[in-house]
Amino acid sequence: MLGERPAVETRGRRASPVLRRVRGRRGVVIVSCVVVALAALTAWLWNDLTSRPAVYVVGDSITALSAASISASLTEAGYQATISATPGVKIGQALANVTTLAHNQPWAWVIELGTDDAGAGDATWSQPFLQEWAAISPAACVVYVTVSPHSGPVGTQIDSSIEKLAQAHANVHVLDWGRIEYTNPAWVSPDGIHPTPDGEAELAALEAQELRHTC
Repeated sequence: MLGERPAVETRGRRASPVLRRVRGRRGVVIVSCVVVALAALTAWLWNDLTSRPAVYVVGDSITALSAASISASLTEAGYQATISATPGVKIGQALANVTTLAHNQPWAWVIELGTDDAGAGDATWSQPFLQEWAAISPAACVVYVTVSPHSGPVGTQIDSSIEKLAQAHANVHVLDWGRIEYTNPAWVSPDGIHPTPDGEAELAALEAQELRHTC
């Protein structure tokens, strides 16, 4: 009708240059915020990982069986755990591995070796024992896990040497698992040496506890 304004069709119209610039700037701001957030998250994760004290755990089948529990327990306690466990390994056989790992200079060590030396009645353990100690001695904390006294005279000798190291060096601590495991029958297998799943969890908890409270 006369006097009426024609309807304005807006569908399909291109945005004005000003509007396009505003939208473009808004997109840049959003992308920038995402990039900054990702960078901050990456930095936080990296700092969290690198700020965790490094702990190297070296052992034989006892540690191998308990590795999953040890890793979980130490991680929960705030440590960055590296576990190297070889079933059947003797102290002397582990020397090269310990020496290589020592180049990284971790904050702490957990050493669980000697059971296989004791089981075999191998009296050649003392020299590599001292060599291993020389390699790991610069660490802030060294936790030695004792050998079962049921394993024979060699096991008793190894435990005695561990005790002497602890008496002579403030950074050495003793986790007397060799005796503790027998305080609960559910923690040790019928072979009298290897831990049961409950024993594995207990050993892992004790290692974390020893690191937290004595180191």
